[in-house]
Amino acid sequence: MSSLFADTTSPQIARASRACDACRLRKTRCDVNADVNQTKNICTRCQRLQLQCTFELTVGRRGPKRKRRQDDAPSDPSPIRSGSSVVPSISLIPSGTFQQDTFRTDSICSRPLFRTMVNDFLTYIYPLIPVVHRPSFCFALNEDRDNDNDDFLGLIIAICAIVVALLPSKYESYCSLDTSLVSSRAEVLDRCYDCLIALRGPEFFEKIGFSKWAASYLMCIAFFQVGKHNRARMIEVESMQLGRLLNLHRTDEYQELDCIETQLRRKGFWLLFYGHVHSEVQNFRKEKLSFLNHATIETMNLKALMPLEIEDEQIFKHEIVASPPSEVNMTTGFIIHSRIFWQAIEDPRDNTRTECLCCRNRSAAVQVAHLERRLRDLKYALDDAPMPFRQYALPSDDAAAHTFSHSQLATIRVNIHVTHLWLQSMLLDQLDLLTSPEQHWHEREDISTQLLHVLHNTSQADIEPNGLHLVYKVRDVAVGLLACPYEAPDPSAKRAQEYVRAFTDILARVDASETVNTANLQSWIDTGRQNV
Repeated sequence: MSSLFADTTSPQIARASRACDACRLRKTRCDVNADVNQTKNICTRCQRLQLQCTFELTVGRRGPKRKRRQDDAPSDPSPIRSGSSVVPSISLIPSGTFQQDTFRTDSICSRPLFRTMVNDFLTYIYPLIPVVHRPSFCFALNEDRDNDNDDFLGLIIAICAIVVALLPSKYESYCSLDTSLVSSRAEVLDRCYDCLIALRGPEFFEKIGFSKWAASYLMCIAFFQVGKHNRARMIEVESMQLGRLLNLHRTDEYQELDCIETQLRRKGFWLLFYGHVHSEVQNFRKEKLSFLNHATIETMNLKALMPLEIEDEQIFKHEIVASPPSEVNMTTGFIIHSRIFWQAIEDPRDNTRTECLCCRNRSAAVQVAHLERRLRDLKYALDDAPMPFRQYALPSDDAAAHTFSHSQLATIRVNIHVTHLWLQSMLLDQLDLLTSPEQHWHEREDISTQLLHVLHNTSQADIEPNGLHLVYKVRDVAVGLLACPYEAPDPSAKRAQEYVRAFTDILARVDASETVNTANLQSWIDTGRQNV
């Protein structure tokens, strides 16, 4: 795959001396040849798409950055400051001119490696964690915006961390590109987080934005992937608080946002919503805080919070270019995945929300009826999914999703189906506590069969970007089989043993964790109890 930051300014026939804003963002040829100051002129592409042909974006100076002479060196070579805090080992040169090949990210790794990591994020991880608007993000990075914008710098440092955490198979090649990179992935994450903390001055939380939320969210996921669960918990609380302050859950607060920011915040809401559903179906210790509560959910319009089913390249600040209705894209997969989580706790088609949590808690029969309805609806939730996202989609069907690669499609597909089957297994676990394992055992067997089919038909390379979240979901399904209510020589007991053996083989292949999983255990020390 060619670099996403490749130079697209090769000579073209009848090309404009300066491209319009829409063509610059898309990195396509612009054919405006007249004076750009004459507003009546419009390029062919903008005319065809009925876009406003503008020339408002700042044009950067062409050519390499000027090398600083020795007599240009700043009199104070101390580390840069953000507020009153000091960023260690990052050299920022005043007056806006930077030394060639000198960047504020050099304390993490070399710039060529950093670009490689960002490309890997956009290629492998973005389909699952879409926390950037691709065109404007790439434009900002090509402009080296991180040299003078702390929020953007924090975002790309967090992106570096999530790539190192989620793609362990690539880490050896990263080290070969930059021999100064530390040998431990966890050390890289520590270094990234130290840089983020150093960027925080006294006024850091006085001005918040989506980039600060995204950096916090990515670091939470990254630390979870390397087994630092307690640190991940604390950073997750910060990301949830930022999400609440940004009102990601309130559609009425989206009124004054531009099109790009609105789409980003909608996606950010659902990423936090996943964590809320996890806590609903799995957090039985109740030691984790939640982004939402039931009273808040009762007042929310989840349907209105769904992102638009279009790609980033069709979204501009003040307008949106609609796509053909039949086109399948990465956002389609994100929406399907989000609806599965939504359907696990309530019926998206029921606007009345008559099932009160307190009523269910007071009556086991009401709770059983609720769980059985959720299980039944969730089971058939993907019946209307586009063909490329079906369990039984064949490689030949992937051509329908021409806006992204086969590998990206496979990564999204396995994420959707593992989540779909895992949520059903979690509902069965709750039902078993209120009824009996025998009552729903055939459904547990069916879930295991489908999950094995999905995993055996997905390559390791396409599974890896899903990280340990997928691994733990598979493990949760396998653990449910250990409570088999039948004994040998019953065929159900034999099948359960075969399923567990098959899942064990798969987990041995896909589990890249370097520490023992303590996500659901008390792994912290309460110093007040040490001497009791």
